[in-house]
Amino acid sequence: MMGVMTSQLPLPMAMDAGAVPIGLAVSLVEDETGGRAFVHGELSYAWDVGDTATRRFTAAKLADIKAASVAEISAAFGVDPGTLWRWRQVLAMDGVLGLAPEKPGPRGPSRLTESMMSEIRALRSTGLPLRAVGAKVGVSEFTVRRTLAMETAAQEPATAHPSRQDPEAGPVITEPAEGLPVLPAAADRSGERAWARTGLLECAAPAFAPAARVPLAGLFLALPALVNTGLLECAKEVFGALPNGFYGLDTILTGAVFQALAGEPRAEGITRIDPVAMGRVLGLDRAPEVKTLRRKTAALAGTGRAGELLTAMATRHLNGSGDEEGGGLAAVLYVDGHVRAYQGTRKIGKVHSTRLKFPVPATEETWVADGHGSPVLVVMAEPGVLGVALFDGGLVMAGDDTGFVCRVLL
Repeated sequence: MMGVMTSQLPLPMAMDAGAVPIGLAVSLVEDETGGRAFVHGELSYAWDVGDTATRRFTAAKLADIKAASVAEISAAFGVDPGTLWRWRQVLAMDGVLGLAPEKPGPRGPSRLTESMMSEIRALRSTGLPLRAVGAKVGVSEFTVRRTLAMETAAQEPATAHPSRQDPEAGPVITEPAEGLPVLPAAADRSGERAWARTGLLECAAPAFAPAARVPLAGLFLALPALVNTGLLECAKEVFGALPNGFYGLDTILTGAVFQALAGEPRAEGITRIDPVAMGRVLGLDRAPEVKTLRRKTAALAGTGRAGELLTAMATRHLNGSGDEEGGGLAAVLYVDGHVRAYQGTRKIGKVHSTRLKFPVPATEETWVADGHGSPVLVVMAEPGVLGVALFDGGLVMAGDDTGFVCRVLL
C-alpha cells in the first residue's frame, strides 16, 4: 500500500514563544538580558543590554536585506522611519562605530580645523557632491554642510550674487524696498462679499497693492505660460461664466493652477496653504475654501463641456497664436496610451500596469502631443477604444492599441 507523503510544517519565525513578529519572516525578542532577532526561525542577530550600536546595526541590516518593510522594522524597534533611514546612512558611511551613541558630558576639541575647512570649500567649489567631499576630507556629510553654512553666514548678503549662492545654503533675505510696506493690508472686500451673497455680483475683480515682500510671489512667474496655454480664454468661450458670486471663472482656474504649482493639486490641499497668502497672488483678500472650490468645480462639470474645452485648447495650440483660423493647416500628432493607477475609494476595473507587472485599479488615458512633443490634449480612453473621433474644431484622430501617429486637418 502506497503511503501518503505528508508536507513539512513551515519553520517558525522564532523559537521563543514571546517573540514579536516583524512582517512575515522576522521576529524580535527583547528582555532583561538583551535582544535577539530571528529570520525564518534562525537566530541572526543578538546584542546585550546597553549595546545600542549592535541594536541599531540589526535594525539597519534588516532593512537593507528587505526582511520586512521599513515601517514594520521601525515600529518594532520603537523609532520613526526617518531615524531608521539615518542609521542606514551612518552604517554605510562610518560602519558600526558610527552607530554608537555619543558620550554625555563636555565634548572634546573639534576635529574641524581651519585647514580642513579650507579644503572642504575648495573641493566643493569644484562641483563635487557633499558626500564625496566628506569622504575625501574624512568627515561626515553633516560636517560639510555645516562648514559651507558657516561660510555663507559670514558673507554679506548684499554682496553675494544670486547665481553664485551655494544650493545647500538658505535663501538670502534682503531689506525691504525703501518707501514700500513689507506686506500692506488687503483691500476691504466686505461690501463685494455682501453683494455676492445676494447674487448681485458677477465676480470680484482682482486688486493688487505694491509691497516689498509677498508670500508665494513666485507663482506670478507662471502667468505668461498660463496665458500662452489659452486656458482662461478658451474657458470663457466654452463656459461663458460661473453663476454670480465672489469668485469668478478666471479666479477659480488661476487659483487651481497656482495651487497645483504650490504642490497641492487636490481641492483639500488648499487647507494646507495660507489662504491670505494665496489670496494675495489672486488679487483678493483670501483664497476660496474647499467647499467653494467643490461647488464651483461641480458647476463647471455639470455643463458637460469638458471635451469642448479640450478641443478649443488643442485647436488654439495647433493654430499657433489662436488669433487667425488655420485653414487647411496640416499637422502630425503623436498619440500614446498611458495607464494611471487609481488611488481613490471607488471600485473600478483593473488594468495591467507595465511598471508594477500586475493588474491594478487604474484608468487608461490617451495622450496627444504635437510634432515638437508639446501636449495637445488628453482623452480618458485607451487608443484602441478611441478609434476615429471627430471634434468640433476639426481635429481628426485614428488609433490602434499601441499608440499611433495621425494627421490633423484644421
